[in-house]
Parts: sequence; structure tokens; C-alpha cells
Amino acid sequence: MKFETIIETFKVKTLPESEVELTGDVPAEAVAEYRDQALALIAGSIKLDGFREGKVPPALALQKVGEMAVLEEAVELIVRDLYPELALGKKLDVVGRPDIRITKLTAGAPVSLTIRTAVYPTVVIPNDWKKIAQKVPAETPAEVTDEEVSQTLESLRKHRKSTDEATGMETLPELDDAFAKSIGSFDTLEALKDAVKKGAAEEKVCEAKDKRRGAIIDALVEKTKIDLPRLFVESELEKIMGQLRDDVTRIGMDFEDYLKHSQKTEEEVRESFREQAKKRAVLQLLLNELASQEKIEADEADVGEEMKHALEHFPDANTEALRIHIQTVLRNNKVLELLENVERSS
Repeated sequence: MKFETIIETFKVKTLPESEVELTGDVPAEAVAEYRDQALALIAGSIKLDGFREGKVPPALALQKVGEMAVLEEAVELIVRDLYPELALGKKLDVVGRPDIRITKLTAGAPVSLTIRTAVYPTVVIPNDWKKIAQKVPAETPAEVTDEEVSQTLESLRKHRKSTDEATGMETLPELDDAFAKSIGSFDTLEALKDAVKKGAAEEKVCEAKDKRRGAIIDALVEKTKIDLPRLFVESELEKIMGQLRDDVTRIGMDFEDYLKHSQKTEEEVRESFREQAKKRAVLQLLLNELASQEKIEADEADVGEEMKHALEHFPDANTEALRIHIQTVLRNNKVLELLENVERSS
């Protein structure tokens, strides 16, 4: 390890919200090793009359910016190389970008650094998670009523309405066998009604399943212990706000008009979703931990198939980010299926 001696001198302080603070000094001679590289970078980026960009001699660049600017650039370069080894040496599973501050900088003296960063949190799920999932009762799907079938048929009629060219009046088709045949491969109106009722029943089964899934999730999230990093919450907030913007745009409204209509600032809207973002962040960490414990992974064949479909609709998407997203979604679904069916395997 290149910076092993330096790393040993750094102290680690645990902070709330799964953050740590690292403090220590970098010897002047270590920074000096980066001086020539720092000066070359500065010389290549500044503009000086009489020289083409990138062709300024280092000596003239030094005269223009001063030794302290070169020293600051050298510190940035050494920190870029030091930080990954520092995290590794201190056995920190860091996430996100660190906040690196130079607290003391003097030519010829050690450079003092304070680094704050988020670390992947310890996720403590209840040992009896299977029993918790088992205790959540199955939801009985609601019965499909004749009124619901009638409402669906009426909606289909409205989609098939026609306008009389002479009178301009709108007319709805009769609910008869001819109407059923016009909808699809139905010989009679009764066959269409049966299909509508079957579809509604399947939808209610899905609703009941989703309701139980939500109850299982709530029960586990409540008993899961995590010192949640702010970084994870902010990430979920960004996703929620992005989805909100897309939804607003989809209905033909400008987001600024939406804010005016809701009589809230963007920050107020964002804050209103904070608790939801926290729950989503905890849930994802919980699913990650269960997947790790149960050795659950997304099927690569399924990932490849989903990638193919996604790229057909979004050809310019970042393929690596898309793959990670699809892997996560598919893995999450497998974990959730495990939770729903745990009584069968326990």
C-alpha cells in the first residue's frame, strides 16, 4: 500500500447517520512528490499572452499563480490517490462522494485534512423475519359485483360512441351480441361479461397480494435497525421528485404551474416526501440484506431479456446503470416472493 505509513496516523470518528470523520496529516515531503505534476496541470490550463493554451512554460505559470496555488493543486492530487487507500486501510465501505477539507496548509509543513464520508450502514434485520412474514394473514380478494361489471361495460360503450353527421348527436352502441363481437373474440354478450368478470377478479387477487406484501414490508421495516445515511434518503428523494416531474409532464402540465396550483415551493414538496423516501431507503437496504443472507441473485437470462426490451424504448440509456437497475428490480422481486411464500418453505 503506497500510503500505508500515512494511513496509520489517521483517526476515525463515527458520526450519526452512518457517517465517519477521518482526520490526519500528510507529510510535506509526500505532497512535494506531486508538485511537478500539479504545476504541469496548471501550466496546461491557464492562459497567458504570447502562448497558446496548453503551451505555457511551468516557470511562467508559477510566476502567474504563485506557489500556494501549486501546493493546493498538489494536495488535491495526493488526496485523489490517498482516499481510496485510506478507506481500504481503515476497512470502511464508503459510499458517495467524500467531503474533503484542508484544515491546515503551509508551504514546507504537513497538510492537515478532515474527511467526512458516508459508509454503507449495518443493517440489523430481526432474526425471526420468517415468523414475522408468516404472521401477516393472507388477504381475501374482494368479490366482483354485477355493478362493477356493468360499469366496465358502460366504459367500453363510451369508447365506442359515434356521432351522427346530420344531427351532431352522440350515440352509444347497444349492449348486445354484436357489440361483444366488435370488442374482440366474443360470440355473445354473456361471454364478454364473463371475460370482464374474470379480468376484474384477477385484478382483485393482485390487489390482495399487493396489500399483504405491503403489510409484510411494513412489519419488517418497523423492526429493522439501520443508522440511515442522509445520502440514501436524498437519493430516494431525487427518484421521487423525478417521477413526480414525469407524471406532471405526462398530464400536460408544466412543473412550475403544478407548484403554483399546489401552493408549495419545490423544497416544500420535496420535504413532504421525506418520510416516504426514508421508508424506501430502509426497504431497499432490508431487501439487500435478505438477498445477501439468502444468496438471492437476479437471473442473468432475465436481466438480458429486460435489457433488450428497455434499450428498444431507450436506446441512449446508460447500459451499465440500466443493467444495475434491472438486476436490482429483479432481485427485489425474488426476495419479496420469498417473503410472501415463506410459510411454504419453513
